[in-house]
Amino acid sequence: MPTAIHERVNLSSVPVNLTVMAEVGRQETPVFTWNPVEQMWIQEKGAAAKAPPPPNDIHAIQTWFLDTDENEWIQTVLGPMGRELAAQWRGAHRVPDSAIAANKAKPTGSARRSPLPFLVSAAVLIVVLGGAAVASSKLLAPAPTAVEGASPPADPSGTGTPAASSDPAPSASAAASADPTANPTSAPNATPRPRTPAPTAPPTPRPATPPPDFASPQVGPAGTTFHLTFTGLPAAASYRTSYTRGSVTVGYITGEVPSNGTVTFDLRTTAGSFPPDTYFFTIRAGNSVRTVTFRIS
Repeated sequence: MPTAIHERVNLSSVPVNLTVMAEVGRQETPVFTWNPVEQMWIQEKGAAAKAPPPPNDIHAIQTWFLDTDENEWIQTVLGPMGRELAAQWRGAHRVPDSAIAANKAKPTGSARRSPLPFLVSAAVLIVVLGGAAVASSKLLAPAPTAVEGASPPADPSGTGTPAASSDPAPSASAAASADPTANPTSAPNATPRPRTPAPTAPPTPRPATPPPDFASPQVGPAGTTFHLTFTGLPAAASYRTSYTRGSVTVGYITGEVPSNGTVTFDLRTTAGSFPPDTYFFTIRAGNSVRTVTFRIS
């Protein structure tokens, strides 16, 4: 009777067909190849499973297998049917556009690395270099030398001769203050005189705006005398007048504009010549044309 150790040895010594075991393992994973001509998935191997959704690049031959652990479809090398299709339609096998976009979108390790440590290191380096430069400039600065005209330093022993002072002697200042004829050092504060305001030019008067042209009264029965006034006309210009009713215009009088530019008329109306209606009285003087309105009721 073989022992347990002998049995394990015997089992391990049994030849195993690795190709068959690999094939069995592959059959457990569904593998599909995309046929771009018929626009459909072809199952290469594996257990019966639902086909994956159409790929993004529907014009490329491609093979996908189902990762059961992650429950997602992963693109792989072409299966046997995929290679047959690639040999039949040359140029149809290429990497799908979605795979290219995914590879570009994935950041590399160097791209994901934050630049903050480099920025902090650069800032610290700049501060250190700046401090070293300031310190070296202070150390290398020359010592201050004596300036011509500056007072010499005081003798620490106190035995040196005192320097000549430019201040006047006390006796001289006392004598100067006692002299009544000396000019005072400070004059009394004078009261400032009030400044005379500058004359303001009178405002330039604006020319008076002439009153608008008008008719008085504006409405009246036949036989009414209408007083018509026109202002602001060019002086010494010849004028002519007319009145209009509907499409009928009747000339009135002519004359010359007086120097004040104002012309007045007394238009006497009669029942025969002025039937009830609205009338427009117009004067033309030079380049000026004026019109007033009145109505016969």
